[in-house]
Amino acid sequence: MRRRSVLGGLALATANMGGQTQAATKRQGASRAATPVLQTLAMPVTPTENRQYSYTDKVSGYFHGRTHMDNNPDWFNGWNIATKRIFHDYRLSVDGVALSRATAQVVVSPHRITRSFGRATETLSMLDGLAVLVVQIANVTGSRIGIALTGGLTDAGTLEADGMWFTPKEAVGSFLLLAPITLQALSLVDGVAGVTALKEAGGFFLIHAATKTVAQQLLARVRRNLGALLATRAARMEALVSGNHALDAGSLDRTKALLWMRLTGDQLVMRQLGTGIYAGLPWFNDYWGRDTFISITGLLLVNGQYSEAAEVFTSFAALQDVDPTSKTYGRVPNRARPDGIEYNSADGTPRFIIMLADLVQRSGDVALAKRLWPVVKRAVDGVLANNRDADGLITHQDADTWMDAKEKGTRAWSPRGNRAVDVQALWLKAFDGAVSLDVILNQQDITQPIPPASLEWQASMFAVRNRLMTAMSKFARPVTGHLVDHLRADGSQDLSVRPNALFAIGYGGLATPLTIKQLEREMTQVRDLWQSLVYPWGVATLSQEDPNFHPYHEHWHYYHKDAAYHNGTVWPWLNGIAIEKMVEFNQIDLAWKLFENMNRQAFREGALGSLAECADALPLPGANWSRRTGTFLQAWSNAEHLRVWQECFLGFRPSGDGIVWVNSRLPAAIHDVVCNVRVGSGYLKSHFHIGGQARWRFNWQGNTALGLNFSVGWGDNSVQGASLRPGWSVDFEVKNGTLRSAVSDAQGRPASDLVPVMPVDAYTAQAIPEAERPATPEQRYALEQRIFAGLDFCKPRLQPNLKSLSVYHDPPLTY
Repeated sequence: MRRRSVLGGLALATANMGGQTQAATKRQGASRAATPVLQTLAMPVTPTENRQYSYTDKVSGYFHGRTHMDNNPDWFNGWNIATKRIFHDYRLSVDGVALSRATAQVVVSPHRITRSFGRATETLSMLDGLAVLVVQIANVTGSRIGIALTGGLTDAGTLEADGMWFTPKEAVGSFLLLAPITLQALSLVDGVAGVTALKEAGGFFLIHAATKTVAQQLLARVRRNLGALLATRAARMEALVSGNHALDAGSLDRTKALLWMRLTGDQLVMRQLGTGIYAGLPWFNDYWGRDTFISITGLLLVNGQYSEAAEVFTSFAALQDVDPTSKTYGRVPNRARPDGIEYNSADGTPRFIIMLADLVQRSGDVALAKRLWPVVKRAVDGVLANNRDADGLITHQDADTWMDAKEKGTRAWSPRGNRAVDVQALWLKAFDGAVSLDVILNQQDITQPIPPASLEWQASMFAVRNRLMTAMSKFARPVTGHLVDHLRADGSQDLSVRPNALFAIGYGGLATPLTIKQLEREMTQVRDLWQSLVYPWGVATLSQEDPNFHPYHEHWHYYHKDAAYHNGTVWPWLNGIAIEKMVEFNQIDLAWKLFENMNRQAFREGALGSLAECADALPLPGANWSRRTGTFLQAWSNAEHLRVWQECFLGFRPSGDGIVWVNSRLPAAIHDVVCNVRVGSGYLKSHFHIGGQARWRFNWQGNTALGLNFSVGWGDNSVQGASLRPGWSVDFEVKNGTLRSAVSDAQGRPASDLVPVMPVDAYTAQAIPEAERPATPEQRYALEQRIFAGLDFCKPRLQPNLKSLSVYHDPPLTY
């Protein structure tokens, strides 16, 4: 039987969804035709689930709610713009009778939420680039519709000719206008901040603006163009999940989860202070440097959204500390808000440099590199002037890493001063990234010599990074050689078992292939960290065997939540590096289990399409799964999940020189994946078939020739390559342990543009002692089989006499 695509199945599933009348289906026909995949992602939600949802306007506003809750107690519920709450919630009515969400039939889509109340149907939407909420009301059984604002975040309001005007209490000086969608007379409702209108009004607009005039102009615009504005937003979102971004991930739920995460991640790419990425909703609706440059790969680069990524770099560059007398000279912001900028981050700036070099390599955007080169140079100058010890290691304050929680803004809950292992690894990569950018700018034509000044600077950078690399030995434990989390100010090693060493394992910069001894040490530490920290629901920040372990994120009878924030609490963004390291060492099936658990969370739990910020390390008593905590949508949680899907499991890695590398690492559980991956202005139509006979097919849809290098597995000593002209395809197949390939032209005829097998990691063995020779693939495989044998997730255990549970507070602690 021919296999029906998952996306086709999605379309059928939604088309057959109950609760829609024939008339409603007919009205939606044009929209379905224009946005077929977006429509199929619609998710029915039951009253029992009562799930969270969020939308943004892609500038500085978001709306949060719960599907079935009439009186949501969440402080952050409702409409928020530029970190200010505008109003908390609203209630709808028909002929004076309130419509209850508790019993409504609710369908949440990536671009809108629809509630069917029986007497009316509500559809809530936002618009791109406009501070407007659209509350459409249709299928009304009655004559008048009403809306009232709840939660006390506005004044009582004043009814005027064009609508009801409110003053938001947290955004004093601005205006909130409530007006009918279609011009109708409004009537006040006694005792509430709301109005009613004839049902022909079609619903209501809520418009926020700095002045009344701007609000009135915006009202006129949205009345004239509502259909087009809604369609434009839906079309933008559709383009992220179809066409050259289409995906069939091999199962209905997995496909939906990944596409939902792609779209909720896109929600967070904003234009509040230039272009940036909100760190998360609801608490972090501002830009954080480290979060941004951790998130930028999964939210933008894997989608080929290079121009948007360039805007993010340009915006952060404009906020750099350029005061040469400042102790944070050269840093990009740790946090950038409309009301201020902070530079207290040791890891945001190296990530800026690393990811800028990565973007330029992928996109070939030399103009961006040239424009931002002074920013890179200033960042390097700043860290070398202000943040190095006598050995060349990078220094920083206790809370200047991502584990940044402080007690009352002063004492660090998880002090990592003054030399964290991950900060050293990041700066090693940043120095290499800076050199690569300098090479790009000064040797665009390889036939031309590099200017002497550039050669001198590059030599100085190699000296800096080599000195730092040598000093990394101070992080090695005496017996095992495993890297410790950080060095204290007195030079002693902190032996706490934390996940940060994962970022430093295996990084030698420009190092040669590893010896057996080096590989064994790295594999052993990855194994040890996995079995100590990685639960089925994510990576913990501290081993449960540590005396300072905090088993639950929020446990107010015993401790402040920030005490647990980085002392046991699970952070899903760390799953990215943990999965990456496991895949690197061919532990694919176990890494895949963690990945699938996150798919289930995003699709079946919490806020739709969202991975939360945190989770408890241990399940609550009586539970068998951990509780999600923190922000309901965290940028780097979604982003790292999307990154490992495309770059670790599928293995795609485009570069700006017209070559794509594909290193397929899908698990045995996957049988078919069909996806399109953007490469420049074109895309690769890709089909992965993993089964009794593994096969991969790539079809190039572009205007210029493309080089494709393909391999299966890390550590292989060869890559099979093909040169594809527009419309051409290449098929790879493993037969009897050998990778074979065949190229066909646009008409399906055999072509001869195959590149011979290219040796990788070749070396001359004669002059190298056996102990120092790179491990062969056979030796590597034997190590993997031995070291990772029997490995599974960390088994939750609540050890007795934990310090964190030693004092019971009644009443419980508060903020």
